[in-house]
Amino acid sequence: MSINIKRTSNKSNQTSSKKSNDAGKSGKAPTTTPNRPANADSIDLTTTASTLQQVEQSLSDIPIIDNARVESVSQSIENGDYEINDDTIAERIINNETVLLTPKKKSL
Repeated sequence: MSINIKRTSNKSNQTSSKKSNDAGKSGKAPTTTPNRPANADSIDLTTTASTLQQVEQSLSDIPIIDNARVESVSQSIENGDYEINDDTIAERIINNETVLLTPKKKSL
């Protein structure tokens, strides 16, 4: 299944005139679809592309910063209750460095 999206733009007008000029040089008449104006762009999307668009839209609706978490941590710091676990931080740094320094295997 595919979805057809049509849009008009100035770029297509330039493309159409370029094609007309090229067709004039070659001696051939330009070909256009009878039901579609020459200045309309169109694209066919597969269901996968359509699903990807929906996922991207959903992700763009999610806030980047979790304000509730920021407020919670800020409150803990102000109250003096926030604890830093040095071992966890060190372990995560080592794990990240290990991942970055491990050579990736090339797949054939």
